[in-house]
Amino acid sequence: MKLNLSIKEMTQIGMCAALMAIFSQLSIPLPFTAVPVTLQIFGLIVLAVIVGAKIGTLSLIVFVILGAIGLPVFANFSGGFGVIVGPTGGYIIGFIIMAFLIGYASSKGNKIFLFVAAYIGVTIDLIIGTLYLKIVTGMTMQGSLIAGLYPFIIKDFITVALAVFIGLKVKKSVEHILTRNVIA
Repeated sequence: MKLNLSIKEMTQIGMCAALMAIFSQLSIPLPFTAVPVTLQIFGLIVLAVIVGAKIGTLSLIVFVILGAIGLPVFANFSGGFGVIVGPTGGYIIGFIIMAFLIGYASSKGNKIFLFVAAYIGVTIDLIIGTLYLKIVTGMTMQGSLIAGLYPFIIKDFITVALAVFIGLKVKKSVEHILTRNVIA
């Protein structure tokens, strides 16, 4: 498979990966779990809505690779392959699926479809992350749910609505500006 990316697309991928690293640092550790509260879900959704499936997915792949090779792009300035195979690795891997689903839905122009896809994406991420947490830590399923799902589900489901709304507003503004500059 050959990816033909323009300079603009490569720049967008790099910028989105960098923004994800910033959103990752806005985190609050919780005393009862290895999974911190971050703005990663918010940032991912906003970015995927704006840039679509191709750029969004590639951005998250770059973000994960940068973290896996040791750059401190994950929450609390962490990095390294150990994070990917650690308790929060499932959530990080799930981000790639989320970016694709949300970016794809955004490109279709149907707001209802986009909201549904965003909620499905965050649900998939929470399921993957919670199951991965269970496997990696050896917790019981109940323990994994308490540590990896329950503290985040309400926040994430509110975040989805807010992030999609903001992403659509920004996307509309950017498209308006680009259209004005092309015509002018």
